[in-house]
This record gives sequence, C-alpha cells and structure tokens, in this order.
Amino acid sequence: MTLVAVASAAYLLLFRPVAQPRTNDLAQVFNHGSIGNEETQGLPYWIWRVLPQLFPEHLPANKDGYSAFGLFWARGEPVPVGLSMSTLGVIPRVAPNCAFCHQGSYRLSAYDPPTLVTAGAGGRVNPQAYIRFLIAAGADPRFTADAIMPEITAIYDMPLWERALYRFLLIPATRAALKEQGRTFTWMQSRPDWGPGRIDPFNPVKFQNLRLPDDGTIGNSDMMPLWSLGALEATNERRFSLHWDGLQTDLRETVLSGAIGDGMTYKSFPRTEQTLGRMSDFIRLQPPPPSPFSSARPIGDPYRVDPAAIDAGRAIYQAECATCHEPGGARYRTPISIVEVGTDRHRLDMWTPAARQRYAEYESDYKWGFVNFHKTEGYVATGLRGLWLRGPYLHNGSVPTLKALLDPPAQRPRQFYRGYDLIDPANGGFVSAAGTDGERYGSLYGTAQPGNGNTGHLWGTDLPARAKEDLLAYLKTL
Repeated sequence: MTLVAVASAAYLLLFRPVAQPRTNDLAQVFNHGSIGNEETQGLPYWIWRVLPQLFPEHLPANKDGYSAFGLFWARGEPVPVGLSMSTLGVIPRVAPNCAFCHQGSYRLSAYDPPTLVTAGAGGRVNPQAYIRFLIAAGADPRFTADAIMPEITAIYDMPLWERALYRFLLIPATRAALKEQGRTFTWMQSRPDWGPGRIDPFNPVKFQNLRLPDDGTIGNSDMMPLWSLGALEATNERRFSLHWDGLQTDLRETVLSGAIGDGMTYKSFPRTEQTLGRMSDFIRLQPPPPSPFSSARPIGDPYRVDPAAIDAGRAIYQAECATCHEPGGARYRTPISIVEVGTDRHRLDMWTPAARQRYAEYESDYKWGFVNFHKTEGYVATGLRGLWLRGPYLHNGSVPTLKALLDPPAQRPRQFYRGYDLIDPANGGFVSAAGTDGERYGSLYGTAQPGNGNTGHLWGTDLPARAKEDLLAYLKTL
C-alpha cells in the first residue's frame, strides 16, 4: 500500500497532464499548443527560464537570451513562439512544438520592428544552436541546485515545497536528461552545421525513433512554410507531395509523424489529438502575407515595381514556370528527378528506403495508420505564393536572392550571410551580402560545404537580361 501511495503521489505531483487553457485563436494554438512531448522533451519552466542567465557563454556568439535562437517572443507571453507551456502534475514544462521551425519574421526598413509570420519559413530560427545550448548547459559542472536556485528565486517567489522539489529532484533529473540528449545527438559532430533557417529534419528520427544506424548522410535543408495546405488534400485525380522530396502525400500523416519526431508518444497522443487537429486546420487555411511589392506604391518607393514589367514577367512566368509551380500545372507538387533539377542531392539521399519502410511500420503494436510514406528520386516543385518571404532559395537555401536564382550557378554567390530579416527590395529575398547588416547580424553560409551546393535549377537562367528583370519584378509580387 505504501508503494501505491508513493506512486500515486508522484503521478499527481509530476506526471498527471493538465489541459492547456482553451482558446479559439488557432494562431495561438499553432504557436504555443502542446504536441504531447512534455514527458520526453519538456524542461521544468523555471529551470528553462534561467539557463541563459546562468550560461551565457554557451549561447551563439554576441547573442542574448533566447532571442539568440531567432525565436519571436511576443510581449507578455511566458515563452517564445514555437514553445509550448504545459503542466504535468504541478510543474509547468516547456517543450518545442511545430512553430519552433515554422515561424518567420520580416522588416521592410531597418528601423521597423520585426513582424511575425505565423507558419512561415523559419529563416532566422536556429534549432541546432538551441539543442547545443541545452546540451552544453547540462554538461556544465555549474548545473547544480546551488547555482540554479538563487537565479530562480530572484525572479519567482517559489514556495518552500516547490523549492525542495526543484532542488532535490527536478534539477538533478534535468541535468541527467540533458546529458543523455548530448549522447543522443553525438552524430551531429560529424556533419556541417545546420545554421539559421535550416534543420536536418529526419536524421534525428532515423537514429532515435527508427533505431537505424548512422549512415553518414546529411539532410540539412530549409524549413518550409506551412501556408494554405488545405489546397493539397488528395483528390480523385491526384495526390500532392509534401516535404522537399515528397516523402509524404498525406497532411494528417505528415502532422502526426512530425509530432512523433519531436517526442510525442502513443501514450500522449489521445490527449494531444484534438490540438494537432486544430493546428492542421490552421495550416490548411492560413495564407502567406501579401507581398509589399506593388505597382501602386509611389515612384521612388523601394518596393514599387513597374506595372509593365509585372505584366511582361507574368507572361514569362506562365511560359517558363507555371507547369511546375502553379496549382493547375501538370508537375505542380510532384518530385522532379534529381537528374533534371540538378540541385544538391544530400537531402534527397538522407531519406532512405529503409527509413521509409521503418516509419511505415512504426510501433507495429500501435496502429498509427501510416500508408503514405514514399522514397522518391527528386525534389518537389512547390507553389510560389509568399515567395518574397522565402529567401534564401532552393531546398537547402543555397541561393540568397531571386535575382541570383536567375543567374547561372557559376555566377551565384559562393558565400553570403543568412538569418537576417530585412527584406532586400532590389534583389528579392533578405539582405545577405558581405559588408551589409546581413553580415553583421547573420551567419556565414558557404556553398562548398557538403549539402550546401548551389548548382541546378537552370530554368530562367538563359533568359535575356531584360526578360530576367521582368520575371524578377513579377516574382517579387507573389
């Protein structure tokens, strides 16, 4: 009976899930809703809250607090966008959700505050730096109750019972969990850094969830925006490919498998299913923000585009691009052979036939119903709405601007800076060149690194100079 009482008390104090407050704001659900990974990925809130103050040397260079990872933190919220805050027992816990990678921000002027783009391409967020920070903090000998508790009690008048819980249980357990995470992510040391705006999306799943051996592959690629995905529901005539390489063709399975990859389990799924459904509803409906590039702007405005150029560019787009990138096009949302597209193939090779088979059979004793995983031989021709917010370009973000994308690969920049959110009105994309604030606030990207190649996608590169200018003018307005 004593053991039963102790177990029951431990469950009530530490593990009993408490539902998040209900809201009808689907953007809030997407930005902060739980995906059921608190048990596997959650950190006690007050430990998480003080880590940057305790271990600033483990943050990216010249950065401060959790803004170091490119996360948008709205005034008054307890956590940045991309993190959920849920209670297990009596302890609030912080864990990443879908919006960690799928959020964006932009500024039209250097003097503007950032504008959040919910479900956008995560051009500034740096999940690898966040993982490495937590691992380094957990391995630091100063990660002790004697060091952490004064930082917590300086900002939170913690009751005595909770102080005891943190000091004797939660701090030691969190340190042990972060040390284990360090062992889990050892494989990252043998790969090029992801950098801001990018992630290796499925190698962590392959090695941790699917228990596949380290095969040395590199999956570094940009985070995709999640806009208007309701238009990609399967029809009687066709199915549309999701992910850069089309490894899924079903939105529900994509959301479920993404949550599993981030730590959801079959035990937490029943309480999380409704939230995941509401997140799915949001990304089905949420459109990209309208482009600021317009012929209606006054002459001299950097975001004004000439109406004649837009019309000419639209005609070129219909002739050169629409078959692949317009919803009615025959090749829209289908994988284009790597031989034809010619872009860096590392991301494609990372997703293997063995991974496809293992995920299709994932947890065979629990019926997830996965039947739409695929192994393809190319990259998907995605839609181009919101293109002005999706730089850098190509699946691995290896081309900084739309103007450079229309240049032959040999003329594209071999190095540039990414992770800055100021729009480049002349070239399309974000300010990224050496000698600009893109260098000051961004991170260097080199195309010579494995997985970073900027070759391929030759469509439009052989157009006359004037036609390229017209096409660029139109692309900016998408």
